[in-house]
Amino acid sequence: MAQFEFERWTSANSPVDIREVNRVEKYLSDSLQYAPANPWALEKIGALELARMRASGIPREALAATRDARARFREALLQRPTAPFLWANLALSKLYLDEIDDELFAALRHAGELGPWEPTIQQMTLFVGLAVWPQLDSGLRQELVRTIERGASGNANKMYEIVKRYRRFDLICDMSKYNYIGGKDCSKQ
Repeated sequence: MAQFEFERWTSANSPVDIREVNRVEKYLSDSLQYAPANPWALEKIGALELARMRASGIPREALAATRDARARFREALLQRPTAPFLWANLALSKLYLDEIDDELFAALRHAGELGPWEPTIQQMTLFVGLAVWPQLDSGLRQELVRTIERGASGNANKMYEIVKRYRRFDLICDMSKYNYIGGKDCSKQ
């Protein structure tokens, strides 16, 4: 049931009601009673916590949900250290907590290395990476540029929207795929 709900939410692209989040979290918590430390359930609960954070209008609750998400992702990574979505979600939760540190940078690296052709991974790492761009070392910056290049073959429009949000047109204007999409923004560069 929980997986069905996640797929429905993903395909709908609309805000998720907090009651739905609570109902699905109960399914996942029940499954942890049968299989404690199940990394799939922990990952999904972490994703639900991030959804709860986005839906919350109360800063203290949003902060607690994000901390809980980070803890779930860390716990799941103990079981599945090669899961790129877990690493990307850990980086995202740390960004939301304003924890710009070595763990965030390592999470970005692992996500990029383990899921280089996954469009969602590309988008998440680009979003987080551009948010912390000034703190990135040259190696991570180069990896993000390669992510942008790979993303051009999958969903260039989505990648462009992320770059546009951060006004980092300098990263895409030399790439032919993005010149068509962001022509006017590149001409201003």
